[in-house]
Amino acid sequence: MNVLLYAGEGASPNAIKQTYATLKRLLGQAYDIIKVDAHILKREPWEETCSLLVLPGGRDSPYCQDMNGDINRRIRNYVHGGGRYVGFCAGAYYASASIAFEVGTPMEVKGARELTFYPGASHGAVYPGFVYDSHKGARAVAATVLDTNKSLAMYYNGGGYFVNPERFGEQVQVLATYPALQGDEPSKAAIVRCKVGHGTALLSALHPEYDVSTIQDIHQANDHQQLVSTLTASRPLCLSFLGAQFNDMGLTVCTTSSVSSQDDDAPALTPMYIGTNTKPLADLIVQQLQALADQDVIKDSANQFYLANWNDPTSALHQQWREQLTLTDVTATGTANTTKAKDQPLISLMIQYPPASLLQPPIVPPDTLTPLFNMHAYFAHLAGYRDKEFAGGKWYTFGNAMLYSQVITSTQTVLDKNYSFAQALPSGLVCLATHQVAGRGRGRNSWVSQTGALQFSLEFRHSLQMQQHAPVVFIQYIAALAMVESVRSRPGYENVPLRLKWPNDVYADLPEQGLKKVGGLLVNSSFAGSEFLLVVGCGMNLSNSQPSVCVNDVIAQHDPSLSRLEPEDMLASVLVIFERYYNDFCEKGMGPWFLDQYYKRWLHTDKLVTLTTHDNVKAKIVGITSDYGMLEAINEDDKKTRYTLQPDGNSFDMLKGLIIKKS
Repeated sequence: MNVLLYAGEGASPNAIKQTYATLKRLLGQAYDIIKVDAHILKREPWEETCSLLVLPGGRDSPYCQDMNGDINRRIRNYVHGGGRYVGFCAGAYYASASIAFEVGTPMEVKGARELTFYPGASHGAVYPGFVYDSHKGARAVAATVLDTNKSLAMYYNGGGYFVNPERFGEQVQVLATYPALQGDEPSKAAIVRCKVGHGTALLSALHPEYDVSTIQDIHQANDHQQLVSTLTASRPLCLSFLGAQFNDMGLTVCTTSSVSSQDDDAPALTPMYIGTNTKPLADLIVQQLQALADQDVIKDSANQFYLANWNDPTSALHQQWREQLTLTDVTATGTANTTKAKDQPLISLMIQYPPASLLQPPIVPPDTLTPLFNMHAYFAHLAGYRDKEFAGGKWYTFGNAMLYSQVITSTQTVLDKNYSFAQALPSGLVCLATHQVAGRGRGRNSWVSQTGALQFSLEFRHSLQMQQHAPVVFIQYIAALAMVESVRSRPGYENVPLRLKWPNDVYADLPEQGLKKVGGLLVNSSFAGSEFLLVVGCGMNLSNSQPSVCVNDVIAQHDPSLSRLEPEDMLASVLVIFERYYNDFCEKGMGPWFLDQYYKRWLHTDKLVTLTTHDNVKAKIVGITSDYGMLEAINEDDKKTRYTLQPDGNSFDMLKGLIIKKS
């Protein structure tokens, strides 16, 4: 599910930014776009989850210095085995068998290259005037796209051409050529697609990925106004061209209409609506937020929140929020681009609360304001599942209050990175979004969170006094099991193949496709006074078949007669099961009452792992420890030797046995 963009030494910062934005636009609905460097490519098992590796423009020589040898062998083996590679400009030079760049000048670079995806030479620059780290030599080149025989303007700055591609027959397909430079001289190959074993390499000396309207120093280019005008007009066609190439490589590309759109890549943020199951709880939340606000605005560490009534969408405050949103650029990491809004460094979020006159519970906004999530249905499911608990679950609180937004930065960030705001909210509040533009996952990963995924964060408090017999570390295991049991505890769904991967991922164990990740979670904690403030973030691919597989597809494959699950039902079920487990955990601590079911659902019983810190000793997993929840394993040869293990911290695959001993 990963598209890896090389951002190590040699990669131009501007090329990284431009390439990332275009990959996000074309592929972001189906893949997680992750920036990597040479250390990651060398140390981590990235190949198993990589759908595409991209090397952007920059400098070829640092690529060689950092990746020659082991990394290049891994990249080449990955592509030969069926993987995909895209190289732009320097990334295209680098993937050729040899390079000759600006020979006879102080910028001369030449010699053999290791990847050899293009089996011939790449020579450049095609046009004079190139200057490193500058747009001075940039121009709009009217490349001829061969399958349409039409010209398409693309950004050019120092790229080369692929020498004599016709020598390589079907191994190399020329996709676009430069315009003939002199008279009847044959057109030079500018973009090629190469067969590499079972895989594919797309190499472009031009930059169809560039959006020059977003380049701040484009004025360095000669005749920059004409350059910007020409390339801005061709931007939709360049996106369509790239999208078609990615599609031909077997990647899942967003729809043509979306590709051609000139709108911002990220959807606009929408208001967050307060919903509760009782009127007093709604009044309490509103009172505490208003007490925290200064003239209806709460400024916190990561966000500022505008408070407004549901029935006042045309207020001056609402209009101020809309105007502020146009000034603040929400990036892929959920931070604000302060160059656009230096006086407004925080991402603004509108929180809309119920009018005081609303009396009938549940206290939820009109359905027209939340068309993609039915709060009435959610609170009805929540009450229904609680009715089945002991004594009707009268003391249950998780999910009694909700903040819902159709489009948000990250539910986890809103609760975890805004401490004062979070402290004003009641324990057990859940923050839910239909679409996140900056979803957070464990470690380096982000969560590819599109419409159709169930994604939420639950805030609650855990007393320090419980830490001795109910350590916080086990909360992640309890939440992960609740996600699985929310499906498998239903009549008829008991054998739906959802499993747990330690420490906190949910996988589908499919007969033909193998293991596919369908969900995961992370737990953030802060500490104040005598309690932890915990934020449990959960994401599950419920109805979106991309980027991997979704729960409803797994259910349909298992038994087509079973009903598909709705997010309102699923969320209520997860919260009730999690709260039941949590209450038992606080009373009993960790023990067989939980572990028996956990081991029944997890993937690791009797699995062999390699202890990389112990001379690659083979050990068999037997469970998790009762103190810190680490893996416990027994030496396969010496049954008396036991190991306490933890993950090695890699972000791509923890099923490979790369586990280190706890220090």
